[in-house]
Amino acid sequence: MTSAPNSGSTAKLTPKLLATVSVICLGSLQFGYHMAELNSPEQLISCRVSIPGSVPYEHSWFGSHGFVRCITLTPQQVGLVTSIFSIGGLLGSFYVGTIADAIGRKKTSLLHCLLFLIGSALNGLSNSYYALLFGRFICGLGAGSAIVITSLLINEIAPPSSKGLLGSMNQVSINVGILFTQLLSLKWTTDNDWRLLLFMAALIGLVNFVLILLYVEESPLWLLNKGLSTQAFTVLHKLRGGNYSESQNEVNSWKKHGAGTSDEDAGLLEGQSLEDGSGPSHSRNSTVTVKEYLTSPEYSNSKIVATGILLLQQFDGVNSIIFYGVSVLVTIFPNHAIIINCLISLVNVVVTFASATVVDSLGRKPLLLTSVTFLGLSTIMMGFGIIYTNSILSIVGTFTYITFFAIGMGPIPFLLVGEVTQPRAKASAQSWGTTMNWLATFIIGYAFPILKNSWIGGGVYFIFSFMCVVSYYFISEWIPETKGHDSYEDVWGISSN
Repeated sequence: MTSAPNSGSTAKLTPKLLATVSVICLGSLQFGYHMAELNSPEQLISCRVSIPGSVPYEHSWFGSHGFVRCITLTPQQVGLVTSIFSIGGLLGSFYVGTIADAIGRKKTSLLHCLLFLIGSALNGLSNSYYALLFGRFICGLGAGSAIVITSLLINEIAPPSSKGLLGSMNQVSINVGILFTQLLSLKWTTDNDWRLLLFMAALIGLVNFVLILLYVEESPLWLLNKGLSTQAFTVLHKLRGGNYSESQNEVNSWKKHGAGTSDEDAGLLEGQSLEDGSGPSHSRNSTVTVKEYLTSPEYSNSKIVATGILLLQQFDGVNSIIFYGVSVLVTIFPNHAIIINCLISLVNVVVTFASATVVDSLGRKPLLLTSVTFLGLSTIMMGFGIIYTNSILSIVGTFTYITFFAIGMGPIPFLLVGEVTQPRAKASAQSWGTTMNWLATFIIGYAFPILKNSWIGGGVYFIFSFMCVVSYYFISEWIPETKGHDSYEDVWGISSN
């Protein structure tokens, strides 16, 4: 097992490491951007309203170059344009783990940047429903890939003592992307400019591609799994600083815990050199496919955590709460809808970032338990707020929910998956867990409005309250505390001989 001194000595957050995390997190930022990009201009795009720009549309750049002012869409078509992003995300998440293990984390990141670039350009150039639909689907594929790779790569390069802080930047970046979209909407929600919102995402994708190509190193754990031990510790040293022996020792510790080795060779590593070309790191590719991950009992602990926590993150009601909270506030402040959206997103960003600074000191499990406790109380407030048409109760419930989601159930589930999984199976675990998250998002998105408009009404929020109780039990009984642990065996208390 990795010794404490090695973990601590390589824990410095170097400029190279922080810059790498920042560049990779642009993928999550784009995920958030595309989630929110249609919120403000939806009625403009679908021709339900018209907000003139500074000049008549015919004299604007887009109007004079053959672009229609809007695309006539039925409510069903608007719904499909919005939800097909989730379908693309589900497919992208399911397959990306296999792709990332085959070609590497860096090349896979470049691939999702291209998907964002192509999809966003199609959206901005769309003159028809089908073009917009196809562009959104491609962006969804990119988002599904990005959300997996961001979590995976951060987990593989972050020092054990800072995994919580750096891993939480994934969720922070999603929220920044949502906020960025809404801030741009303050200026660009007009007939003349709504396409600029969609083209901006293409520009972000291009910038992200260039930065990854020029600056980001391949994951040292992936290099080790491909038998490239010397390159693995060289890259780790570039990221962490310190001296070479520290990085060499850490890569050796990964090999002792199964990365880059076959099961029968895992115990033969003690004392072997990284440079001599000996040992099982050159014996075979030891990464695990999604099929192997799902069918082998060896990965049961990881499967239970990844499936449960990422399903429950959505079944606790986050998307319905945010959607309902906005609609309540808009009824009170009808002329400030976009500003209110920005305020909600700003709270989300600030609280998520603040919680990131304490997740490594307070631990994952206490923050998750605190989070679901207050989510349960908030959903009760929301339910009674609807039943008794009490807007104040609904507002308090909404902002309480956003605050406590941001400290636990927002950022922690994605970073937790990599921490409870064997090194060789991390890509498949992230892929599977994120696919479950997309599936739950789709189920909630479909079922919530049906239930809310049925005889259940506001009582639908009590279903979420019950799911928060289920979440509390699941977290208490099935999720280990990963703070301060730097190996799979250490996390699960498995003896390593």
